[in-house]
Amino acid sequence: MADPEDFQAKLNILSDAYAAQLPEKIEQIEQAWSQLNRSEWDEAGFQTLHRMVHSLIGSGKMFGFALLSDVARNLEEYLKELAQAKTVKSEEQNKRVQVLLRELHQVAIHRDARV
Repeated sequence: MADPEDFQAKLNILSDAYAAQLPEKIEQIEQAWSQLNRSEWDEAGFQTLHRMVHSLIGSGKMFGFALLSDVARNLEEYLKELAQAKTVKSEEQNKRVQVLLRELHQVAIHRDARV
């Protein structure tokens, strides 16, 4: 039978590695959002953005970042609304996504974001 302390130590190492990658993952999400065109709907770009955000939901929970997962879920839900409308991003939508991205940054840099 595996040693619970050894298992927890390995889990902590994986969680720390995940935490170290979060700033880059969030930067990639920000870049994907900024690259979306304001003059026409970009289905492929939007789907890429959605997948990146969706992956944070699952990986956040898996590595013990429940708050990060929750904030990513809020962003994903807003993105789903935009996807259903298939409208180019407006200034209002841009501001809303920027707020949610700032929240992602905040929870990613705080170690107490883990639960």
